[in-house]
Amino acid sequence: MDLPVTVGVDTSEASLLAADWAAREALVRDRPLRALHALPRLPHPAPGPPSDGGGLLHEVRHVLTGRHPAVRLHTEEVQDVATSALGAAAEDAELLVVGARGDGGFAGLRVGSTALYLVARAGCPTVVLPVEPAGPAQRDHLVVGVDARRPAEAALEFAFAAAARSGLVLRAVHATTVAAAERKAGVRDTEAELLARALAPWRAAHPGVEVVEVTERTAPGPVLVEASAKAALLVLGRRPTIRIGLLGPVAHAVLHHAACPVAVVPDA
Repeated sequence: MDLPVTVGVDTSEASLLAADWAAREALVRDRPLRALHALPRLPHPAPGPPSDGGGLLHEVRHVLTGRHPAVRLHTEEVQDVATSALGAAAEDAELLVVGARGDGGFAGLRVGSTALYLVARAGCPTVVLPVEPAGPAQRDHLVVGVDARRPAEAALEFAFAAAARSGLVLRAVHATTVAAAERKAGVRDTEAELLARALAPWRAAHPGVEVVEVTERTAPGPVLVEASAKAALLVLGRRPTIRIGLLGPVAHAVLHHAACPVAVVPDA
């Protein structure tokens, strides 16, 4: 099935940046692009002219087809709240892309409730574009965060495939505190050995991908945020939890402070 890359759009600058990123990704993946605008139906419509959702989608189509004429674009407006509409769309998407903050956010907010809801619940990988566009730093590699003791297989598959498509170097970062490592009684392997073992199957499956393995004896959140400064994309896994929609502290830190797009990939 030719599943689309789906992007949520509204009037915010972040969503238009997300739409442009999604268009480029759809072309690289040879997938159609679905631009979705959610417009909640009000029980008692406010007086005045109706919301110009059609005008927004016309602008999105005009901009994207001008910049990416080869993209197979479909625009759609649905009467629903954004979290519900995009969550449903994720069930039939190869990738979901959203801006970190929509047009309902306030100044200083780095990640809005819609983005946090989707990365915690969406059934497909979700990419969140930062509020502020990436700076002029050279972004010549991808980053994947790896828990070498419990590697998230879906995130590794996503990261290696992205590196293979882009031709960029993949930096695999495993960070853990000394205390956490020392609590593992009987474990004699070094952190570097554990990381190498976790990556071995993926290196074999993608021999053309250049991989740099990085191990740090510190908390993973700050390490990954720092790594995002020169990355084109940062990939994290999302494990199933008892409480649906619960994100861990590492994902929260990265989503709020990363300087590059962040992909959160659900594990089966």
